[in-house]
Amino acid sequence: MRILVAPHAGFCFGVRRAIEMARRAVAEGRPVYSLGPLIHNRQAVESLRRQGLTPVEAPAQVPPGARVMIRTHGAGRDIYEELRERGLEIIDATCPFVTRAHDAARRFHEEGYQVLVLGDREHPEARGIVQQTDGEAVIVSQPQEIEGIALGSRVAVVCQTTQRRENLLALVGAVLRRVQELRIANTICDATTQRQEASAELAKAVDVMIVVGGYHSANTRRLAEICAAAGTPTHHVEVAEELRPEWFAGANVVGITAGASTPDDVLRAVAHRMLELGGPGSEVVGVNAT
Repeated sequence: MRILVAPHAGFCFGVRRAIEMARRAVAEGRPVYSLGPLIHNRQAVESLRRQGLTPVEAPAQVPPGARVMIRTHGAGRDIYEELRERGLEIIDATCPFVTRAHDAARRFHEEGYQVLVLGDREHPEARGIVQQTDGEAVIVSQPQEIEGIALGSRVAVVCQTTQRRENLLALVGAVLRRVQELRIANTICDATTQRQEASAELAKAVDVMIVVGGYHSANTRRLAEICAAAGTPTHHVEVAEELRPEWFAGANVVGITAGASTPDDVLRAVAHRMLELGGPGSEVVGVNAT
């Protein structure tokens, strides 16, 4: 069995940056907390917990004098204010691409536009973008939802960084017919687009597709949707132990991709387990799996 690893699989710049910031912080020996999981990957979060980074759900749970990390998905202005009021030291690991989305939403709001956020309604990143507009922006999870939303004459669109470009184009088309003025900030991360396109291309060329990443990771779930849309049998796993031999029965070429928050060692473990399942003569092709 030939196992092909998609280009751009695994950690993105923003996640790798946050992990490095966390490791430097805990190495200093003082208590460090994160508001929510630093990234959406259970294995990575547990590894960081063992090193000294403790996730909490609210600023009130952070002890006085401790340091607190803002996770990659960012946070609303009210969170920053509460942390400062409590005198806590902030380590801001917000992905720079998420910050760009925050800035765009805030600017549009200040200029008087009705702001729409293309994103997952319960995702912390999308909620953080809304909070930049004093809570007035509306999250649109699917382009067709726009039919049920009352629109003003001046509308602006901002994207959760892990959205699909096709969804943005569809939303823009639906909104444009109903407004006089439309502003668009394409805040979809370049790495997200590259990962999605590479995964889609690979899915078309293989018999089975494996998508590796946390079940709570929006970008990983979206990769699985994209691969399945290519018509290829697709399986989303968090760890190598979840792979099932029957998935590969009769398969000659299998593809692997991984979400932006999937650690390299988890991706390698999946690739190596697939080598075992493939039997003699199997090989892995792709630098991320070596």
